[in-house]
This record gives sequence, structure tokens and C-alpha cells, in this order.
Amino acid sequence: MWLFYALIGPPFCAIVHVLDSHCVENVFDRPCMGVITGSLASLVIFLAVFFIMPFGIGELPEWDVIAMALLAGGLIQLSQAFYFKALQYSEAGIVAAYWNLIPILLPLASYYLLGEVLTLLQYIGIGILVFTSVCFCLLDSCLQGRWYSFLLMLAACIVQVMTMLIQKVVFEQGSFFICFLIVMIGIIGAGALPLLLPNIRKALCKNMLTLRPAIPMLIGIEVVNWVALYTALRAVDLGEPALVAAVETTIPGYTFALTLLLVATTKRVDKKEARQQLPIKLALVAIMTVGVWQLS
Repeated sequence: MWLFYALIGPPFCAIVHVLDSHCVENVFDRPCMGVITGSLASLVIFLAVFFIMPFGIGELPEWDVIAMALLAGGLIQLSQAFYFKALQYSEAGIVAAYWNLIPILLPLASYYLLGEVLTLLQYIGIGILVFTSVCFCLLDSCLQGRWYSFLLMLAACIVQVMTMLIQKVVFEQGSFFICFLIVMIGIIGAGALPLLLPNIRKALCKNMLTLRPAIPMLIGIEVVNWVALYTALRAVDLGEPALVAAVETTIPGYTFALTLLLVATTKRVDKKEARQQLPIKLALVAIMTVGVWQLS
């Protein structure tokens, strides 16, 4: 059953990646606005869910589990901060591909934290993923930005690995839906924290000129993001985090395909180089899939 949820999420993640890239280029004055607006939009969705869904169906878990769920939400938002910053330097498809570093880091984390020994095939798989990640980095048209985006996404993936391990513990000790909502509360709270800084509030006010017309789109992005998060977390709940991460390596392929579709159906011509490189990128995604299969 975990595979069903793991397969549903990637197309929704691809939609979020492409729309986030659009917002970073055309809506946000600075990348941190993506974290803040995402948090505020999630608050709207959370309140809607709160009034629609019956909440007498589950009990709250123990306080230590609640604390871990809130921490997981905060870490997700931290990884999103790195992700939005990376979108400032590289296109959505390349940034999405860097999420495939997670299947490298999860087995390593399991080895050092849980004592799980890797097999020869897993080491080969790690080598393949490292190789393809470097190739994606070299395909980046921005020479200076390619390493910035790679390092930012490496940090995002490390945080995400920590999050997935915490989530597995949380969902084993509480009702999934209640724990999912607590994680979302952590995401909302962490995303709103930057508003405590006066310079961030001023920046948000200045950005309102372009943010106001985009409010419906921003809420729509978060609706899609909630679906992606729900399916991903449900897959982690029912299966093994490493296997879930392996299936999610299809996200870059969906992202590249969606980007190509948008370029083909619009009058934008600034993505010509990205379009020409698409066959190479899809081939690298296929090679990555082989590496992930060996890891899993």
C-alpha cells in the first residue's frame, strides 16, 4: 500500500516545483518570501480542514511525540528555505533532481545511526547517484550559481533525511492523520517565525504589490503541496523511508516534462537551452533510477 501513496506524490511535487520556480522569478522579491507565503497559505488550508473534518476520530499522542512532530514540521520548513534559495540560482528541473541526493544520504544515516551495513550494490548505487548529481550540476547554465544550488540542496536533503527518520518514529506512535496535522502546524509555525524580524516584515510589505494578485495561485500551490506532503508522509508511515525516497526519484522526470510542456504551449523563449538539454536530463534521471534501485 505504501507504493500506491509513493507513486501518487511525485506528479504533485513536480507541479509545485515548476510553480515555485515561477514565483521565485516573478512574484517573490527574495526567496524567503516563499517560506512565509507558503506558511500563511497553509494556515488558510489548515483552518478550512479544521472546520470541515471531524476531529473526534483520534486522540492526541504523547507530548514527546507531539514535540517530535512539531520538530519534523520545522525541519521541513528549513529544507524548504534552502530549496527556495536554490531556485534563485538554477531551474526547477535541476533543483528537483538534487532531491535525489536523499537516497544517498538515507542509507548512510541508517549505517551510522542504526548500524545497518551497506552492500556492494548499495555502494555502487551511491556512486551512480553522485555521478549523475554532478552531471546535473554541470548542465546548469549558470556557472556561478550551479555550485550554490548544489550545496543548498545538499543541505536541504540532509535536513530532509533527518525529517524522514523522525516522521517514521512519530507515525509509529500516533494516529497518522492527527500526527500529519501536527506536522503541518510545525510547518506553519516555522514558516511564520521570520516575521518576528522587522526587516522581513518590511520586505513583505514592499513585496505586496506583486503578492496580492498572486494570492489565489499561492493558495493553490499549497493545496497541491498538501496533497504531495500527505501522500509522501503516508508512504513513510506505511513503508520504509529509504524505499519511499527511491520511488520519489521520479520527481525530476515529471518536472522536466511539465517544464517542456509549459515552454511548448507558451510564447516564452528564454528556456531554449533548457529545452535542448531535456533528452540529456531525462537520460540522467533514468540512470539515477538505476542507482536508486540498487540502493533499495
